[in-house]
Amino acid sequence: MDSMFLKGLTGEVVTPKDPIYEEARQGWNRAVNKFPLLIVYCEKKQDVVNAIRWARKHRVDIRIRSGGHHYEGYSTGDCVLVIDISRLNGLKLDRKRNILKMKAGEENTEVYDFIGSNGYVFPGGTCPTVGVSGFTLGGGWGLSSRLYGLGCDSLIELELVNYEGRLIKANKSCNADLFWACRGAGGGNFGVVVSMTFQLPKPTNSSVTLVRFFYVGTTKEKQAQVMNIWQNWLPKLDKRMTLVASIL
Repeated sequence: MDSMFLKGLTGEVVTPKDPIYEEARQGWNRAVNKFPLLIVYCEKKQDVVNAIRWARKHRVDIRIRSGGHHYEGYSTGDCVLVIDISRLNGLKLDRKRNILKMKAGEENTEVYDFIGSNGYVFPGGTCPTVGVSGFTLGGGWGLSSRLYGLGCDSLIELELVNYEGRLIKANKSCNADLFWACRGAGGGNFGVVVSMTFQLPKPTNSSVTLVRFFYVGTTKEKQAQVMNIWQNWLPKLDKRMTLVASIL
């Protein structure tokens, strides 16, 4: 690929001719088989800015990827520029205000390890390799949601690069409409998020216990009965407890 065509892109740029392209183009759902024009691994905010501006200049559609867990594969596509933010990493904890600021490439497991080692909990998701930014932008349901709310409920500010390639902040007092929309409307709709700031619950010494029950070989009637009991019981259940039911 002509180097002049790639001029303006920064970070690690992967083209179809590169040895790592085949693996780099894959997402979590291997049933989604797409072939991007380019993949850019952004390591700083300016890399994202440059990628957006390059895409506008060359009229190339973009896709935004963090953890790459989108079931329908919306974080990739054919003949598009994939802006991968998984290398935007960094966590900063303000103990006085119980505030966590993170770069947008962090995954659930990285946040849990960091927060847990400091005595905090985080209302994140259940899958360890899901990106926190995509999780939050989609609302963010997790096993602690009954007690602490959705992930987006704890979000107090974010930074994103908009369609013009401009870095902007959004919170309740600055770009308030954008902030409202980013708390649950889904990833990739309004820009490329590069950092998020969360208000954490106060530190706690509590622990988490996971209990699983498997009813193997049961009838559909029994399954319906269990689900009915479960639905009637849940509204009265202590908010520190969460129930998840699956029928296979």
